[in-house]
Amino acid sequence: MGGTARLPTTVETDVRSDTQACLPLAAWPRLVSVTRGKPLRTEEDVLSQFSEWARRNDVIRAAVLTSSRVNPNPCIDFLSDYDIELYVSDLRPFQQDDSWLRVFGPIMVRWPLKPRSTDGENWITRLVQFKDGVRIDFQITDQTSIEPDAYDNGYRVLIDKDNLTTGLQEPTFSEYIIKKPSRQEYETLVHEFWWDAIYVPKYLWRDELPFAKYMFDNVLRYSFLQKVVEWYIGLQNDWSVSTGTCGKKFKRYLDAETWLEFESTYAGADVEENWRAFFKTVEFFRKLARTVGTSLGYDYPTELDEEVTQYCLSIRKTNME
Repeated sequence: MGGTARLPTTVETDVRSDTQACLPLAAWPRLVSVTRGKPLRTEEDVLSQFSEWARRNDVIRAAVLTSSRVNPNPCIDFLSDYDIELYVSDLRPFQQDDSWLRVFGPIMVRWPLKPRSTDGENWITRLVQFKDGVRIDFQITDQTSIEPDAYDNGYRVLIDKDNLTTGLQEPTFSEYIIKKPSRQEYETLVHEFWWDAIYVPKYLWRDELPFAKYMFDNVLRYSFLQKVVEWYIGLQNDWSVSTGTCGKKFKRYLDAETWLEFESTYAGADVEENWRAFFKTVEFFRKLARTVGTSLGYDYPTELDEEVTQYCLSIRKTNME
């Protein structure tokens, strides 16, 4: 968006209302800061302070608010951050130090530690958690033009001194919508899931928990299971929704029974607990992958599933003897 890095910290927006409505921002009480015992600044407070600072600062040429706070169906709360992209005439003051951030309040922690680019030489990232609980994520650039579709997932112009934003198109809010998989994408993912699945019982049997957990929680879950859950939700919602980074909105779209099945795929450090969760994961993946494949007319590899599952069970049985 606007040439910025796609950071894990970026909040994605949905194209329509969530199936479970969230509390409107106006309905939240004026919360007390968890660190300073003072009322947390409201959105009006934060954006008014920012706009006043930007108007007085000649280096700031334009500023655009993005992400969840410009969602037409917002689901934000007191923990939601402010994603602001700054277009400046000179990057050097922002490259040298963070003294300019003091106007927004005392800083608790920031990322990166020192000002630097995270995507391209003409962008600087400053993600800042202030001591009163407010967080602002700044992306800063000295580029002098903006592509018409740069903010297709929503935006609000906070200030524009040089008409940089006049050519922006109306957003379609479609960037993060779950895409229907092609046959090749589906078949490749399912096949690779069954290849990597073998690693988990292999290392549980060896009682080498760190690598078993890496393959289970990182590879199987986030490379394969998460994608299949996304496809399942996309299928159920006519490919018109987004479930957010790392599936954070799965619970809003899965029915209660399916959500409980998904929960059962998680485990702590106990080896026996991981064995149970692994086979729950295999079962859950099979169920959703078959549903998606059948609905799209794609072949599910039943023989591969059965052979790998039996092999994993045989490792488990050996462990119990």
